[in-house]
Amino acid sequence: MPPCGAGILSMKNRFAPFGAILSVLAFLAWVSSRARTDPIVFEMEGSQAASVSPPPEAVPVLRERTRGSAVPCAVPLAWRIARVDESFGLSRAEARAALKQAARLWEEAVGPGLFSNESDGGLAVRFVYDERQERRRRIRRLQLEYDARRGGLDETSQQNDGMRAQNQVALRDLDRRVTSLNDSIRDWNARGGAPAEVGERLGTSGTLLDAEREELTAREREIDERQRQLAEEFERLDREVEAHQREAEALVAAPPGARRDSGTYGELVHVQDGAVTSVTREIRIYQFDGSDDLVLVAAHELGHALGLAHNTVPGGIMRAEFSQAAVLEGLLRIQPGDVEALRLLCPEL
Repeated sequence: MPPCGAGILSMKNRFAPFGAILSVLAFLAWVSSRARTDPIVFEMEGSQAASVSPPPEAVPVLRERTRGSAVPCAVPLAWRIARVDESFGLSRAEARAALKQAARLWEEAVGPGLFSNESDGGLAVRFVYDERQERRRRIRRLQLEYDARRGGLDETSQQNDGMRAQNQVALRDLDRRVTSLNDSIRDWNARGGAPAEVGERLGTSGTLLDAEREELTAREREIDERQRQLAEEFERLDREVEAHQREAEALVAAPPGARRDSGTYGELVHVQDGAVTSVTREIRIYQFDGSDDLVLVAAHELGHALGLAHNTVPGGIMRAEFSQAAVLEGLLRIQPGDVEALRLLCPEL
């Protein structure tokens, strides 16, 4: 490829980090260090009404528990799908299947009987759509748009390279024919000159060859101009990507308290006469990127419901944060360290 084409290849290579940054941003840590209070909206599952609010005085306020439930090891934990916002494009059946798979991850690692799915389960799971999932979708759309634009530019560049190759073949063939014509003219000149008819034919051939060279030279200029325009388009796209990359890096570098979680676990412990009488539990899921991501978010929050806090187990499900690369490489799962932490907390399991 000519130097200009090589320059374009170099620019295209700089897109690779953006995909990784977007991926990391799209899979931001699902837990922050601050505690929040979220009002519960009681909702019924199945064909009943989508939401039924109790009297205001009966609505508890749950406090997020990133350190795990204050009343751990209360198994089996009966969960129910209480809410799935339509904007997720996720059916209740799909949400239920994801939660079942998340629960199965724990039970396969620890043992059966940790969870059950009940229509009146005390652990409500709510899918709440807000700017987090909207931002994730926007990032995904941008990534797809950039990939499509880059793919189009790549294709056009390849076509231009093909045209250049063809034009250069034509120019080499033209040079051979010009050389042959010049040899004929020199031969006739050595013999004292060509007959009028031959001379006319040689002159016509020369004129046609000159016209063909002008045409091929003009085509070469067009190819060069198209390559220059492609270089500008690649640079323009590169600047856009770098701008979004800076935005992504700023969000990733934000302090933990400024981050927005993918999911939260909250609870309210009801105490009477110094004794725990009941616990109101809730999982809220705010963002996920596909079914595998959803299962991991749910499994993480189920771990909090069991009583587990965050840990630093490599590839562990209860890590405070991790990148999507761990998901794509299959490194994220219930690790022996997660199981050990649960058994230390709940020796009877």
